[in-house]
Amino acid sequence: MKIEKVSKRKLKIDIFLLIPILFISLIGIVALLSTTITIDGSFGDTSIITKQLIFLASGLLLFFLLSFLDISILRMWQIVLPIYLGTIALLILVLIFGPVVNNVQRWLVVGGIQIQPSEIAKVTVILTTAMILSYKDKYNEWLLFFLSLFLTVPIVLLIYMQPSGSMSILTLLIWFLVAFTGLNNQLRNSIILLIISLITLPFLFISVTGNWYYIILAVVGLIVALFAFNFRDTWKVFVIGALLVSILLGSFSTILYSNILIEYQKGRIEAFINPSQNTQDLGFNVNQARIAIGSGQIFGKGFGNGTQSKRNFLPEHQTDFIFASFAEEFGLVGSLFLLAMFGIIITKGLIASINNVENPFFAMLLVGITMKILLEVFVNIGTNTGTIPATGIPLPLVSAGGSITVMTLFSLGLIQSIMNISQKSKNKGKIIDNYEFIN
Repeated sequence: MKIEKVSKRKLKIDIFLLIPILFISLIGIVALLSTTITIDGSFGDTSIITKQLIFLASGLLLFFLLSFLDISILRMWQIVLPIYLGTIALLILVLIFGPVVNNVQRWLVVGGIQIQPSEIAKVTVILTTAMILSYKDKYNEWLLFFLSLFLTVPIVLLIYMQPSGSMSILTLLIWFLVAFTGLNNQLRNSIILLIISLITLPFLFISVTGNWYYIILAVVGLIVALFAFNFRDTWKVFVIGALLVSILLGSFSTILYSNILIEYQKGRIEAFINPSQNTQDLGFNVNQARIAIGSGQIFGKGFGNGTQSKRNFLPEHQTDFIFASFAEEFGLVGSLFLLAMFGIIITKGLIASINNVENPFFAMLLVGITMKILLEVFVNIGTNTGTIPATGIPLPLVSAGGSITVMTLFSLGLIQSIMNISQKSKNKGKIIDNYEFIN
């Protein structure tokens, strides 16, 4: 047996990752194409389809390129720092030069193409946080935790100033999930997180609704804190810290809702609580989306036969409410198929993170990317069905939009690259770097 260098590295793609990507992308094109059909049955302006195909082609090219590369280099701060600073620069440029569309500045126009830096920022936060927490074997993990928060806050604030409250909250939540994954002692951390959540949320709920029965959640949180305090001596400091943080966050959430949130943001929350009383204003979009989804029933009305989008009853039917447009024409069956495709991608990402538990950097990257996609799907469909307050989060690979399409496929390329590296590591002895054993 001899070792012979392989002249060309083999490109390995997991079909259980690629096939769902292609199906979801196809569904997006079909759904968008349907929205261009006019009332008389003819196709209207299809330029949005051409643009989306270009975005998909560019994103898939990135996906295959990253699948071929070893992305371990992204653990180097010398690589991540320029990406972070570049993202900050783009977010600042948006506030200076970005066009104002519907009273918001969220895009940069380059060569006639709109770029949304906040979509880039979500991936940047994942890379930066994973890189920082991967050094926990050399430095104190809590020092790294707060360092990653310190670097995330400017990104969140710049996104909020656009203004984009939902995107800033989503970005902060993605940071937390990645950072939380990187910490040790997950049992303790989960209980501390539960305590903070149970005590903090009542402050916000009471501020919004005026109903004091939410105080029950805080009582439960105090009971959990009492048990955790007496469970282990090493937990006492963390429990006390959790109680202090809960009070601070709760007080801040009350101030945030009363004095910081813009009126339309408050209105979205109020419309979510009772959309039937806002049918002529903020609750109108949600009600129309519900009507579209419900009218699709089991098998839908068929391609091009949706009435809500064709008659412009459904606002933003090519972006924020694309799921409602699709559900109206393809019904429950089509919707479940779309959710199943997303489910396969999310499952693959989570399984890969478990398989890479010994590599914290890869594990955090995988959790961050997977949770990013899961949250985007959850928020978009939740908005369409009225189960969460209306937000402007598009549906990955389905909604029209270049930034989210390209960045989603870029992120999935990172997942495929990590899976390839992980498989290569498992095959050690059969495959060594770029060498194979040849008989």
